[in-house]
Amino acid sequence: MSVLRETLPGGILRLTMDRPKAANALDRDLQESLMALLAEAGRDASVRAVLLAGAGGRVFSAGADLREILHEDPAEARVVRRNLLMGTLLAVLDCPRPVISVVRGKAVGGGGMLALLADELLMESGASISMPEIALGMASPIGVSVVAARGGRNAAHALLQAGEAMDAKAAIAAGLADAVHADDTLDEAAIARAEKLGAFDPDAFAANKAWMNAPLREALLRAAEAAGRTTMGAPANAT
Repeated sequence: MSVLRETLPGGILRLTMDRPKAANALDRDLQESLMALLAEAGRDASVRAVLLAGAGGRVFSAGADLREILHEDPAEARVVRRNLLMGTLLAVLDCPRPVISVVRGKAVGGGGMLALLADELLMESGASISMPEIALGMASPIGVSVVAARGGRNAAHALLQAGEAMDAKAAIAAGLADAVHADDTLDEAAIARAEKLGAFDPDAFAANKAWMNAPLREALLRAAEAAGRTTMGAPANAT
């Protein structure tokens, strides 16, 4: 399995994307594993909060693993890739437990979206977020929806229209990240946040989360539909 599952004291579940040699790129196995583990966490009363991280320290996730679809029909591959990404993003958004992204290194494309959909996003001081689709001639209505929901139109413009990477300081200023920590204190800070959020009544937290995320969930579903109709570049090229 390309996602490591570790149970920490206090009912904290740490899920680590474990493909460091592939920059933790989102292949089918990793995404299906994440979906299954997040769904399981939502059903397990002993899980109070979830930490989401990437192995290796250099890259949280480089986004879609395009090498996986090199020998597949391009149109069919894009549909499969988009459906997998949507399933993974919704698994994070819909998980009733508090989910905290712990970002070291680069969070790129779909990897950035994954990090941004957590309840809280903590970054190491040298980390960054980027959405490079526009430079590849690809529209990204899904990415626009994710970034705009968290940081507003200006953040969406900077990342997705201007193609500018944001370092941790810029991400904080744009409202995309919740806190920045040095590498040696990031894990401790993430666990402390998980303990705090996990201490609240789980049913109340889940109800608030579902209500708060309902507009974004609807926007994501509309964006996925729009991505399927996109004709800029190759058909259905959007993510």
